[in-house]
Amino acid sequence: MLQLLIPLLMMFKGHVLEEPDKVQCGHRPAFSNSSSLKFRELFEVQEGEFPWQVSIQMSRKHLCGGSIIHPWWVLTAAHCFPRILLEMTLENVTVVMGIRRFSDVHLERKQVQKIIIHKDYTPSHLDSDLSLLLLATPVQFNNFKMPICLQKEESIWDRCWMAEWVAAYEYDQHDNLNMYLQKLRLMQISWRECSKRVDQLSRNMVCAWKEPGTKGDCQGDSGAPMVCTIHGTQKLFQVGVFSWGIRSGFRGRPGMFVSVAQFIPWIQEETEKEGKAYIISGAWRSSLLHVPWYPLLLGLGFSNVALYHVY
Repeated sequence: MLQLLIPLLMMFKGHVLEEPDKVQCGHRPAFSNSSSLKFRELFEVQEGEFPWQVSIQMSRKHLCGGSIIHPWWVLTAAHCFPRILLEMTLENVTVVMGIRRFSDVHLERKQVQKIIIHKDYTPSHLDSDLSLLLLATPVQFNNFKMPICLQKEESIWDRCWMAEWVAAYEYDQHDNLNMYLQKLRLMQISWRECSKRVDQLSRNMVCAWKEPGTKGDCQGDSGAPMVCTIHGTQKLFQVGVFSWGIRSGFRGRPGMFVSVAQFIPWIQEETEKEGKAYIISGAWRSSLLHVPWYPLLLGLGFSNVALYHVY
């Protein structure tokens, strides 16, 4: 029996070794950062520019935006899932990834296995407006599907963006084929400045509006990530999750984002409960390359082998 299994194990091992040993979060391998895109990037999302961006769908219709943070996990807003939706079967909830238009050939659809709503979230109080989606199968990262980094603490950023799913034509709001990603350059504003415009502003919120001198508009895609970078670096971090705001691209009416940094402990706690813990490190490594092969596969079987482990 062992003689028959060894060639098969070697083939399987060879296949895994062909996969990248590490996947760096916040990187965009298919997107050109050349200076020729400096102005053009203000208008249209380029291929591979936001490889962590997903569309969360109900019955194959866009429901909310979200971001890939781990092979098994998507981060989004809690208010995307009112009680009536949570009572429905999860078979209708899927995540679409790897694209900038719903007609792209790179489209991949993942089934959602579990929805975890923050315990402190209430519909009338958006202070903890976060949810985690556990996917039924892990994301196989490539140039068009990459995780975004989460920040450990709040920082001062040089450039920030928000990308959201919009319909090409106003009358096609429910036609998925005509939906695409558009982006807006954002500028974070201080909590003190924002509190002058927003009553009872929570310390768990981040405020931002359209960066002066840039083009674009923001309709407000619930759950969409606000991502930022520091000048001179290639790595992006998710600073916030879009919660609410009225035409948040205009000065005077900031968009409200849940501060990701404030909820890192919650994300780590909930993902650990499911046996697929999120650990801030910036890289995922295949656990199959670091454990004994034969006892693992003979004892657990192929279907139970975890393809990813966070380091």
